[in-house]
Parts: sequence; structure tokens; C-alpha cells
Amino acid sequence: MKQEAVIKKESFKNILSKAYRDPSFPSFVVLVILIIINSSIQPNFFSYSITKSNFMSFTPLILVSIAQSIVIISGSLDFSLGASISLFTCSTAYLMTDNNVVIVILLGFFLLLVTNGLLNGVMISRFGLQPLITTYATSAIFLGLAMFIMPVAGGYVPKYVYKFYRSDVLKIIPAPILILIIGIVIWLIISRTVAYRYIYAVGGNKEGAYASGIRVVNVRIFAHLIASFFVALAAFCVLMISATGEWRSGTPYLINSVAAVIIGGVSLTGGKGNVLGGIFGALVIGVLNNIIFFSGGSSFYHIFSKGMIIFLSLSIAFMPRLF
Repeated sequence: MKQEAVIKKESFKNILSKAYRDPSFPSFVVLVILIIINSSIQPNFFSYSITKSNFMSFTPLILVSIAQSIVIISGSLDFSLGASISLFTCSTAYLMTDNNVVIVILLGFFLLLVTNGLLNGVMISRFGLQPLITTYATSAIFLGLAMFIMPVAGGYVPKYVYKFYRSDVLKIIPAPILILIIGIVIWLIISRTVAYRYIYAVGGNKEGAYASGIRVVNVRIFAHLIASFFVALAAFCVLMISATGEWRSGTPYLINSVAAVIIGGVSLTGGKGNVLGGIFGALVIGVLNNIIFFSGGSSFYHIFSKGMIIFLSLSIAFMPRLF
């Protein structure tokens, strides 16, 4: 019995040690701290209605952060994610009627996959262009197209489409949480594939991956395509939140997704970190926004606090190196 107890104790220590050294651990610690603070100033924070309301705003950023995490882990970067969301919302709201909802949404998904995923992936991987410059250029193109399609917020989104996002599926699960669960399940399936392991290999050492027989070009294109799928899910959520087309609708998600990835411990050099860190980072930003809102803080505190949270996360991440 004593031997079993010792084995269980050692196993528990190993689990704690592994969790402590995981790149996403600092963001998890920060998230727990912020949840405690948020619940103290908002007593009904854990209630069903507040949880549902929070995830209505959290879900798009979480999905975009998953996308940005995958791209950065592959050794690339995507500055066009926010503009892609804007293009999606403007084009779908412009074309949508009561009779063609499914067709327009599927067309929007396909458009986003081709433009953001395939175009960026090919330009960066096949032609060897710098990810920062390439995606900045495509971001300007997508944003320009969104402004051309809908210079003023408007368009049409059927009532039952945006009401779905505010509903409870089967009267049990809030629609935003269901969409998020679907996205996470898809990511878990992808993460079990060989192609996903290749993303880490390419991001960590492109030359070494190429020498090992990995098709680096195809892997990076695959990373951008998968990321675009999650961006499309996020864009659909944004469309349902706003119930209109607006060329600025995706703008906040670019900087916030990069901040979420940094907070989540994903290395900007590629090959290190995990998508879970990006999810924690997005939740950190979401809960931080709640705290500032309910404490009556200005936009200055929002920007300042986000910078301090990033600094705190990096500091916690550095601590394992001291031991």
C-alpha cells in the first residue's frame, strides 16, 4: 500500500512538473487570477446568463487565436485575419436574402479559405515572400474590398440567423459555446494527424524538416488553410453578433489575436507553444475587458493592463529556467 501511495505521489509530482513547464501554464495562472478578480467585482459572474453573454463575445477571439496560433507555430504570421473577417461580414451581408442564407454563408467560407488561406499560403511558401509583408499587403486588399462592397455599415442578415447566436441549442447549450466546442473538436482531430506534427517540425527548423523529407511548402499552405477555417467560423460569429456588414468589424481581432498568442506562450519564432495557450490568452483578454468595464476604467487602462498582462505572462514563463 505504501509503495502504491509513493507511486501515486510521484506521478502527481510529474504531472505538476509537466504542467508547470508547459508553455501555456503562465497564461492559465493569469486567467485564474483574473477570473477571481472578475468574480469579486461581478458577483453573478458564474451565472448561466453571464456565462452565455461572455462567450458571445469571447468565442470569435478564441477562434481567431486558434488560427493565429497554428500559423505562428508553423513559422509564419498572418496580419490579414482581421481584414478577412471584415470582408466576410460585408460580402455576406451584401448578398444575403431570406432565401439564400446557406449558399451565401458557404460561399463566404469558401471565399475566405481561398483568399486568406490559399493565397497567403502560396505567396509565403511557394514564392518565399516574408509573412509580415505579404499578409499586411493582403490585409490592405481585403479591407479595401470590404470598404468597396459596404462603405457604410448595412446590408441584410435574416432575423433567425443572428437570433440563433443568442439562443440555446436544444435548450441546453448556448449557441456560441456549441460553435466553440465544434471548433475545438475539429482542432483536436487535426492535432492528432501527422500533418499537424509536421507544422511543428517546419516551424521549429525549416531546413531540418526539408532535409527529413517533409514538404515544407505544402505544410505551410496547410497551416494557413486550417487557420482560415477557424477565421471563417469566427467571422460567422461576428456577423451574427453585429447582424450587419461593417468594414471595421474584424479590425480588433488582429492585434488581440497576436496578444493572445503571446500571452499563451506561443513563440513568435515558430515551432514552440500550443493552441491551448492561444485559447487561454484569448480568455485572459476577454476577462480583462470585463474587469475594466465593470470597474469603470478608461481605454488607457485597457491598453496599459494588456501590456502588463503580457509582461506578467512572459515573466511567469521565464521562472522555470531559474530552477
